[in-house]
Amino acid sequence: MNFCKLLIVSVFRSVIFFSCKKNEEQALIVEKMEKKNRASFEQINKAWQLNIPITSPEVRGVLNQWQEWKNFEEELQQKPKSSINAFKHKVLNLVAKSSILHENVPPSFNVPQVRSRIVALQTKILALDTYFSLDVVLHEKVQNLIAAINKELNAFYMQCEEIIIKNSIPTEIGEPKIISISDTTRNAKAINFDELEQKEMLQTR
Repeated sequence: MNFCKLLIVSVFRSVIFFSCKKNEEQALIVEKMEKKNRASFEQINKAWQLNIPITSPEVRGVLNQWQEWKNFEEELQQKPKSSINAFKHKVLNLVAKSSILHENVPPSFNVPQVRSRIVALQTKILALDTYFSLDVVLHEKVQNLIAAINKELNAFYMQCEEIIIKNSIPTEIGEPKIISISDTTRNAKAINFDELEQKEMLQTR
């Protein structure tokens, strides 16, 4: 009977020992991850500069009619400060705000070129979310994506500027007449003159 008690006590102690050891190992892993994330936070905090380019009044006037884009810009301008978790929350907000940018696009900007810029921007933000979902955030990857997002933002605004410039160029005097002449010439080239000449020769016989 005493042997059985000793065996039970021994097994119980072993279970407690291994349980405590496992908890200690998990605590060390968590501590290491938190330490790495603190270091990542310092680097990301320095690199986090999402820039909205200065635009012409004409472009700004159109963008101000686009509520989804205004909300997205406001989210870009608000920088997290407290921790890596604050950055994770910020990225989730950016994903949510960018995912509805295709809604209510102003007619002048509702063209394939602008929509492709939006898709490219959304792709970079989703990639950013992927890295922030890791237990340890890789700050080098995040820094590269921040630069890539800024590049896509510049491309988007430049595309908008290009559209405004093209739409503001007036049709020059005489341009419709030139286009008409070009169309006539193009149609004339399509006519088979050899065939017409043969028909005329037959008629004169």
